[in-house]
Amino acid sequence: MSSRTPLAAERPLRTDPARFAAPEHEEGWPPPPHDPRERELALVVEGWEVRVFGGRKFEYFVARGFWHLQLWHPEARVSVLTPSRLTRGLYEAYPIANWKAQAPDYDRLVTLLGGLFAAKLPERSAVLRLERAFVAEVVRGSGGVLS
Repeated sequence: MSSRTPLAAERPLRTDPARFAAPEHEEGWPPPPHDPRERELALVVEGWEVRVFGGRKFEYFVARGFWHLQLWHPEARVSVLTPSRLTRGLYEAYPIANWKAQAPDYDRLVTLLGGLFAAKLPERSAVLRLERAFVAEVVRGSGGVLS
């Protein structure tokens, strides 16, 4: 059992810009599940890499409702996971206040990331199209659990 307290969905989003700094990791990569090296590059949209699992991880995540996309901005080193059972149905961004932070919808995600990084999130319509094509349609076509 982890001694770390899980991030609560009810926790208010922090807005103190001084707290929004990337933590220093040994190798400079985010911790799982935000490490982009765990996923394969599918395409690039407005400077953001769209990354997904392949192989056995694909099968495991789709069948259990954990299937999601990772949006990774390599220059800003920011990771966003789309909603799934893995993130309790919320968007999850890293690094925010030296850890992860969650947002219930696209607008709150933009607010969470707004002004903190040089990378601006793709427009809502682009993100929703990506989620529909890479998550909803994949899960529906596999017979898996839609998150």
